[in-house]
Amino acid sequence: MVVLVTDKYSPVSNFIEQLEVAFHHFDLQRCDEKTLYVTILLKYRGQKVLCDLIYLINQQEMYGAISINEHYKHARNFIQQHFRHILHYSDELRLAQNFMHTFHFKQALQQFAKKYPKYVTNKQLA
Repeated sequence: MVVLVTDKYSPVSNFIEQLEVAFHHFDLQRCDEKTLYVTILLKYRGQKVLCDLIYLINQQEMYGAISINEHYKHARNFIQQHFRHILHYSDELRLAQNFMHTFHFKQALQQFAKKYPKYVTNKQLA
């Protein structure tokens, strides 16, 4: 389980500081050589919602956001309901970036790199 914290000078919405993010699931079969998917739980005050993060691996710098799939609407509504905030792409980028620093992400990336080594560098696995 990981609690996300942003620095106080960040332009990102402050709801991220209050949101708890927990790893839920990683399925290598959902990925291809250019994209990595990780399912997480967004938690706040005992309530939670599933959310998929998608990371683009084939870019010069790896980055991720919330995947627009069957969970996206629920995640967006969760943020609106609890924080009275419209989920912005910059919020998604920050959530995904913070999750990249977790043990679970690094473990998923290592599994991904074994199957799809083409775009993953040693620098990203450090």
